[in-house]
Amino acid sequence: MKFLDGISKKSRVSLFVALGIMVIFFVMQSCVAFKICQYSYELALFGYISVISFMPPFFLVVYEFLTLKAAISSRLDENIKELKNKNTYLEHAAKILRHDMHSGINTYMPRGLSSLNRRVSDEKAKELKIDAPLKMISEGLRHTQKVYKGVYEFTNLVKKDAILNREECNLNTILEDYLSSTAYRPQVILEDLGIFLVNEPLFCTAVDNLIRNGLKYNDSNNKFVKIYRRDNFLYIEDNGRGMTHEEFLHLSQPYTRKEDQKESGTGLGLNICIAILEEHNFTITCKKLEIGGTQLKISLTNE
Repeated sequence: MKFLDGISKKSRVSLFVALGIMVIFFVMQSCVAFKICQYSYELALFGYISVISFMPPFFLVVYEFLTLKAAISSRLDENIKELKNKNTYLEHAAKILRHDMHSGINTYMPRGLSSLNRRVSDEKAKELKIDAPLKMISEGLRHTQKVYKGVYEFTNLVKKDAILNREECNLNTILEDYLSSTAYRPQVILEDLGIFLVNEPLFCTAVDNLIRNGLKYNDSNNKFVKIYRRDNFLYIEDNGRGMTHEEFLHLSQPYTRKEDQKESGTGLGLNICIAILEEHNFTITCKKLEIGGTQLKISLTNE
């Protein structure tokens, strides 16, 4: 029977047992009704038909349920197969990405820059007016290497049964180092954040994304983002447009952006940021400040 395709053996047995019990019940019910009606065939037949009339709707519901269950089961099997295939492609792409990026960023480019610095003295660089470009290339490479560490750790999570690598870090030190090569470092206020168990590249990537959002969606003349800690809660505040928790939940969905949003973006940054924090077993909530701006509250935990 086609409508039973995708139904488990246990469900099939249960269905046939139930149907068998129902047949026995109706036969016995007919005998009882016939006797109660003092062997009047007309009354017994009327009672029997009355009971039987409830059967078609019942079987129709059962049929539709089983058909729907089979369709859902088939669709789930297809989705699982597709996810397995895509995960295989993703793992392969991650390996290629990590290998090629590592070779370029951590081997060839540093060697080339080092070789250039040995051949061109500071005086010669100033004379040729290439000292500023060389400095920008050096700082850009340093920043790219930091980003690569985040990419490496993030793609590492693609592996089956992957475990996030965490170690005790001074949060001020790692964020200061990460932000030192950015143009917006002067706009970030860092209070004493203490020491905590985190994955340095991924944690810095997530916090940096929240910082850039606080500065990007900000119409103030003096934009700033303040980061401070109270017990096991990390707070990130800005003086931007402000965002409620409901808006935060909506915008945290993949590829979601406000309809009237002028700023460029893919709608993935916040979603990835939250995924990183959840990998740390951290939770994040959002509140719109009365004085203007947004306050993000990250609950830190070592579990």
